[in-house]
Amino acid sequence: MMNYYGYDMMGGWGIFMMIILVILIVIIVYAVMKLVQGGNNTGTTSNGRDEALEILDQRYAKGELSDEEYQQKKKILKS
Repeated sequence: MMNYYGYDMMGGWGIFMMIILVILIVIIVYAVMKLVQGGNNTGTTSNGRDEALEILDQRYAKGELSDEEYQQKKKILKS
């Protein structure tokens, strides 16, 4: 409702408060999206497996692992 000065009941702060509310909603939605996406990242992507297999191959080539250990660890990584 307009008063004598031409402002609404909040004294001109209505638009400012609406902008703050929209910004707050955007921040909340962004945070929820990041939490949901972050929860699905378990670190077992194909790139992670490929990197682990590469490291295993390097360790085997250096002689740090026996044939038996190498085959066992490779089987675990591929499963």
